[in-house]
Amino acid sequence: MWLGGCSRSGHHGSGQPTEQQLQGKEIFTSSCGPCHETNEIPLPTKPPKLDGLFHKPTLPSGAPATDDQVRKTITQGRGVMPPFGEALKSEEIDAVVAYLHTR
Repeated sequence: MWLGGCSRSGHHGSGQPTEQQLQGKEIFTSSCGPCHETNEIPLPTKPPKLDGLFHKPTLPSGAPATDDQVRKTITQGRGVMPPFGEALKSEEIDAVVAYLHTR
């Protein structure tokens, strides 16, 4: 759901997703979705769904639900999640974070 005028999610007043959010959605779908959405990859534990990630005070890990903490998790990994710091450029990680604000 896209909410127009919501400054926290980074939307423009038009209610349309930004280019950064659209890029983030593409990256999320290909890099994060196989584990967090479709469970295509067999893992010893089921990764959390990330809907409403920034609508709660804490992340599933218990860490604060902040952009910096989400960037850290993406970059360094956590539990069975591998680090994506070498696979994704900084601006791609920023795009994923911007997209996660829209979920």
